[in-house]
Amino acid sequence: MRAYQVKAVLATVVFFLWVSSARANSVNFDLTANNLGISGSVGTVMISDTGMNQVTVTITMNAGFSLKLEGGDIALNGPSGLTAGSASGIAAASGASTFTGLSFKQFFTGKNISQFGTFAFDYANIKGAANGVVSADSLTFVLTAPGLMASQFTGAAIHFCTASGTNCGPQTGFASNGPMTAVPEASTISLLGAGLIGLAGFVRRRIRG
Repeated sequence: MRAYQVKAVLATVVFFLWVSSARANSVNFDLTANNLGISGSVGTVMISDTGMNQVTVTITMNAGFSLKLEGGDIALNGPSGLTAGSASGIAAASGASTFTGLSFKQFFTGKNISQFGTFAFDYANIKGAANGVVSADSLTFVLTAPGLMASQFTGAAIHFCTASGTNCGPQTGFASNGPMTAVPEASTISLLGAGLIGLAGFVRRRIRG
């Protein structure tokens, strides 16, 4: 195979990998940093493309921790154009119990979250859960805004409690993410595999020729 053909194949591979990564439809933020000195992760925040101009935020707390609802914060960095009205479909769960019809009673822009700095948007103070429910093991909600995509988000921080379940626990603190990782959608992975197989076949035929 001639040098210019090898360069063309390599350029095609690089372009294909770039396109595939650009199509990744979710980002994960592992909440490995906190202001209580707890080692390890307290939970994760996943933001996924679920429609045009729409993402779904899923917060899953690890065992021994829960997300503070009333008086709590969910702060996000990266995109532009989010407002208080961008959030909908807020639902929480703890064990076998699910709480729907919740709402964020406060919304802030440029809010400082503990030592993690200033976040572009902060959805706070979740109301509407049953009496006595002040925290949850997981939370989901939808954000809708023009041009919104999961890949625009670069960071997250939450208000958490040091016990699982609905009673919050003895301490509360703030946790934020470490390095961001992108999760490609299944169709993107399949397309990537098929493309690389095709390129391998092309290179083999050229070498034999």
